[in-house]
Amino acid sequence: MREFPLEKGPFLKANNKTSKMMFHLLIALFPIIIFSFYKNGIIPYNKGVTDIKGLFLPLIVIIVPTLTSFVTEMIYAQFFLHVDALKYVKSSFSIFPGLFLGLIMPLNTPLSMLILGALVATLIGKMLFGGFGNNIFNPALVGRLFIITAYAITFGKYIYHNSYELDTITSATPLTNASVIEGIGSYDTLVKPYGNFSNFFVGMIPGSVGETSALLCLVAFIYLTITKTIKWRIPTFYILTVFIMSFIIGAFNDLERTYSLFQILSGGLMFGAVFMATDPVTSPTTPIGQVLYGLCLGLLTVIFRHLTPYPEGVLTSILTMNMLVFIIDKIGVKARFNYKKSIPYFAIIIILIVSLSCYIGLEYRKNNAVEIDSNYEIYSKTIENDTVTYMVGQKGYSSVLKAKIVIKNNKVITYEVLEQNDSYYSKVEDSNYIDQLIKNQDSLENFDTIAGATFTSNGLKKLLINTLNDYKNNKNEEIKGNIDINKDYEVLEKNNDGINYNYVVTHKSFSGTTKLSITISNYAITNITVLETNDSYYQKVVDNDYINYLINNQSNLENIDTITGATYTSNAIKQAVLKTIEEYKGDLNE
Repeated sequence: MREFPLEKGPFLKANNKTSKMMFHLLIALFPIIIFSFYKNGIIPYNKGVTDIKGLFLPLIVIIVPTLTSFVTEMIYAQFFLHVDALKYVKSSFSIFPGLFLGLIMPLNTPLSMLILGALVATLIGKMLFGGFGNNIFNPALVGRLFIITAYAITFGKYIYHNSYELDTITSATPLTNASVIEGIGSYDTLVKPYGNFSNFFVGMIPGSVGETSALLCLVAFIYLTITKTIKWRIPTFYILTVFIMSFIIGAFNDLERTYSLFQILSGGLMFGAVFMATDPVTSPTTPIGQVLYGLCLGLLTVIFRHLTPYPEGVLTSILTMNMLVFIIDKIGVKARFNYKKSIPYFAIIIILIVSLSCYIGLEYRKNNAVEIDSNYEIYSKTIENDTVTYMVGQKGYSSVLKAKIVIKNNKVITYEVLEQNDSYYSKVEDSNYIDQLIKNQDSLENFDTIAGATFTSNGLKKLLINTLNDYKNNKNEEIKGNIDINKDYEVLEKNNDGINYNYVVTHKSFSGTTKLSITISNYAITNITVLETNDSYYQKVVDNDYINYLINNQSNLENIDTITGATYTSNAIKQAVLKTIEEYKGDLNE
């Protein structure tokens, strides 16, 4: 067999070994961990709003998933790879999936969720792809995505505030707060609830355990760039793209610098750009590819933040781009010695960046000019002298919030929620939020939502604001004429044989119209049959035998209670019966 001699050189050898890079990464993360402990543990403990467990809670949230990843990888190496487990984990940097997961989770996440998330991050995000260096997706982000998907209904209640922030900041996280503000917002609505931009920059705002400090992320970026641990082009072009797009969006709404600074200092953008997007395994290796990668990340983040119901966008953007790294690197390799080959790709991305920024900015501007909230609906409005009774609805978190609001002499005297199916509504009840809205009805725009139930409480606030706006805009022309614009009831058919009168009627209900057949004989209701309904709560009417209850208590219909949990549905049936009786009396008089 022919031998190939190995010459002595020259060869290039990099001094920056993987182990050394990971050590630099730990050094960069250390100040962020200490800051998290200070912000989320020491400050609340010194203020007397938490106990010894709360003091160490931020460290627990970081350490538990870190240890879970370490142990999981040891077990996997021992029983599935059949190698020396301790030696394997030393070279596979097993702690990082869990460490990063802990840093990007809410402070109040249950330990069971953290352990399960770290298991998924390590096994599915890393080991099933072949271990360190072979994974396609960022493992920590895979773990977080699993948690927020598997626990979609309950995850939102594990709020991002520490104990002290719960007492001092009643708004949600900045991006969640921005998503429920009408229009693009302003400095007063976006920034002031949390202090000023210095609070954002330092990190004294609600957020994940380790993501809030832009200052420490910037220091980490400088350190990791100098030590050649990360690829500086990715975070630079990522953040720059978000800043430029946000600046253009803000420019259409007279909020240029405020809005762009708010977007880059909020959420996990800085942390994600510096630590997640630059993961050496799941990001491009070519310089051109890194620039394209950063631009696309910025573009996707702005799209997710503004054109989807999810206010964050960083996690989804990075995982999406992880799938496209092999394509981006192919472009980067082709353009390595001929930059002209990359021009069409840059041109397409820049066109998308400018055009989408203009589109989003114009949409915000257009929506600001529209006075009617598309998520608000008036079902009925009854006016008697100086009192106006509204049946209204407003989109909440996971359902339409339906309520009865009574306004007398320009003041709300009754605000009763009739129907809702929001999973966080209990927090609204616990906080007596409805009563607080009534008490603060003259300054609702500046009234805070409830942390942990932001969308639900904001929906209730908007519901009252929109109703008051309708009352103020229309009261003069309507109250003067004492007009009843309640047109919920309609008689479709009626026939009689001299004794039995049969009516087929409809009445507006919770999710549409309920159609009934009602028979009356000698002033007594003998039959009520629901012919058609698409109300999701109608089953409660059936379970409570409400129809027979109405027939058996027809002499006192006005005072019969509705069904809790199906108030609007049961009330619609009762009102249909009452109005049919009036129709029957009129027919007899003829």
